[in-house]
Amino acid sequence: MKKSSIFNLFVALFFLFLAGVAQTQDKKMYSWTDENGTVHFTDTLPEGQAVRELDIPQDSTPVTDNPYQESNTGPSAADRRRAEIARKNEENQVNKAMNSAQCSAWKQEVARLEPNRRVFYTNDQGETERMDDVKRTNRVAELKSQIARNCK
Repeated sequence: MKKSSIFNLFVALFFLFLAGVAQTQDKKMYSWTDENGTVHFTDTLPEGQAVRELDIPQDSTPVTDNPYQESNTGPSAADRRRAEIARKNEENQVNKAMNSAQCSAWKQEVARLEPNRRVFYTNDQGETERMDDVKRTNRVAELKSQIARNCK
């Protein structure tokens, strides 16, 4: 490598270093009040004004003294409430669908048992048996009671 290219490389690195140092220093803001009492803020030094110099920290976290301000660590209270309402609505819809399916099954069973005098069913041993009239009418009454209580 030639001496001039090494020198140019060092000069470029030096300027990059200076740019990095200048960037890490705190920026300045200036505040001043005009004759009407209006407070102005600027990043350039105004001429002919009594200014107050303010430092702007490099970190992007805003400094606040407001104890009521919520932190940005999670969803807001309103968002949490909306999510809870949506979850409850979804849960209600699932419950309604399950209730509707159960009511439909009860009504189908009543429709199967009520008009027929001869009702056959499969017992626990897997044998087909005939349901007697007392058992059938009791089952119909029980199903109608459940439908009245749980179905709309």
